[in-house]
Amino acid sequence: MRKLIQNDLSKCSGCNCCIRACPIGEANIPFFDNGRLKVRVENEKCIVCGACLAACRNNSRFYEDDTERFIADLMKGEAISVLYATAARTNLRDWDKIQAWLKSLGAKNIFDVSLGSNIGTWAYIRWIQQNKPKTIISQPCPAVVDYIRFYNPSLMPYLSPVHSPVTCAAIYMRRYQNIPHKLAAISPCIAQANEFEETGRLVSYNVTFKRLEEYIARNNIILPDDPEWHDHDQSCSGSARPSPCGLKENVEFFLGKALRVDKSEGQSIVYKVLDAFGKESPENLPTVFDLSNCPEGCNFGMGTEHAPGAHKAGMAIGKEENRALVDGDREYFEQMFADFDGSLRITDFLRRYNSRPAIN
Repeated sequence: MRKLIQNDLSKCSGCNCCIRACPIGEANIPFFDNGRLKVRVENEKCIVCGACLAACRNNSRFYEDDTERFIADLMKGEAISVLYATAARTNLRDWDKIQAWLKSLGAKNIFDVSLGSNIGTWAYIRWIQQNKPKTIISQPCPAVVDYIRFYNPSLMPYLSPVHSPVTCAAIYMRRYQNIPHKLAAISPCIAQANEFEETGRLVSYNVTFKRLEEYIARNNIILPDDPEWHDHDQSCSGSARPSPCGLKENVEFFLGKALRVDKSEGQSIVYKVLDAFGKESPENLPTVFDLSNCPEGCNFGMGTEHAPGAHKAGMAIGKEENRALVDGDREYFEQMFADFDGSLRITDFLRRYNSRPAIN
């Protein structure tokens, strides 16, 4: 398991803000260093929720991703295709120009993960229709999945078997587009790297929005003036998935209010709600429980820069969601699902989970 959250203990003041923010108390170890209180992260017990990164006042906590390795490998001529999270439209300035720059470095194909969101929503709905489960917990959020795997494995039978949108997109690229080379995900999520490791390394690089923009600024990259568009752009209902509990909106759009879909988001509450979930009587549970580690969903995940104007950009993507889910042509969506029925196998997009109790 990678050490994604790291410490610079020379900057740690022992203020304990990380301990107070973390939903896993034992993931932080206080100790004395030459008489000064310090707190280090216990990586084997960390679910990479990122709460400590936001709470740390001294920049003692930081994270690693694969930005440097990804760009270095592109420059060396490695064959790599790119999956970009739909939240890039909210977070990355000049995203179309960044795509053109990646193409100039040798990126082979660039796919929008909303394609995987649409496939994942189709698989959720078809799986629910076929299996009629009493309750399932959504699993696009890797921090939530690891919390269940590490600390509440009794909830594993409830975890949806459908892969996350990015892994659905990766499977589609591999099995249905016959793209053989390495895949890189450009995303707002730090914890996604653990998902990629756990699901067979279909994706080789997790590149976060924040680190990518830092690399561009640090290296004085001049982005192309004439943007080149991506190879595959499918937004539609998938554009809603990065928002807080976007799966709920998607399921209700396609199935109406016949199924009860509950939601919860944010590190300060979602893990407490999960613990309570396991103690509830079955008749009180929803059909779908849609969860997000980040309070504002993936649009402003822990691998993003909450820059001024970010919420204004969030309003723009909200309009896209509204257009897709409220004003969208239902016949279009029904045809999209019919096409998936004819061309995709649900079993290709299902995941098996392995429990892994946090190491004592």
